[in-house]
Amino acid sequence: MVGVSASPHPVPETTTQQPRRRQAPFVDRVQAGHQLARNLSEYAGRDDVVIVSVSRGGAVVGSIVASTLGPRTPHMYYKVQAIPCPRMPRLSLGSVAGDGSIRIDTMVAESMNISSTDPHLLRQVSIINKRLQRDHRAFLRLPPTPREMDDRVVIVVDDVVEAGDTMREAVMHLRHSFRPRRVVAAAPVCLADLRKQLQRHVDAVVDIVSPLYVGSVSQWYASGDIVVPSEQQLLERMFVRTSGRFDNS
Repeated sequence: MVGVSASPHPVPETTTQQPRRRQAPFVDRVQAGHQLARNLSEYAGRDDVVIVSVSRGGAVVGSIVASTLGPRTPHMYYKVQAIPCPRMPRLSLGSVAGDGSIRIDTMVAESMNISSTDPHLLRQVSIINKRLQRDHRAFLRLPPTPREMDDRVVIVVDDVVEAGDTMREAVMHLRHSFRPRRVVAAAPVCLADLRKQLQRHVDAVVDIVSPLYVGSVSQWYASGDIVVPSEQQLLERMFVRTSGRFDNS
């Protein structure tokens, strides 16, 4: 009977190497704000520039941009949300802003046979308006007025332009409600395709990176969606301390 001998060359164990994760280009929105401000240096020290942040993440970036461009550069919060079309939710029927103003895209409304008194439209506007009012009440900054916006260079700031809805709706609503001399869309990260789309609505687009694909926020900010201490401090200066701490919900 022949025995089975062990192989003189043992088979090495196979290990699966995990792909190395690409390091996020920004530690947090504070660092990104400083870098974005450098790309906006042509607007430094001017008394006709206004910074308008359109999201809470954008408010962190906007705070840094405003303080870097000049100690007296106004910084405002202006949340705008699209009104979804009843039968085509991905199509925007217009927008509602945090100051209660409403913009209706008449071409879209007419093509969908929707009147300004349509019950569904009025209900959507009411829901969105209540949500935005609640968000704006948390801020110490009041919504901008025509006196503050007309004939000014308005720099609209967000932290990431990935879907385009927030920035695009804000820009279109600002142009509808005010008469800015120049509108600049600014964000540390702006999707390449959306950059081209935004150029049709603004005078300039300023960013740091313009990728073909954005992915998750944590791909660009090591802090991800979480508000880190450095960002927390900035936001707590802008929000009313109703519960002793900034509510990031």
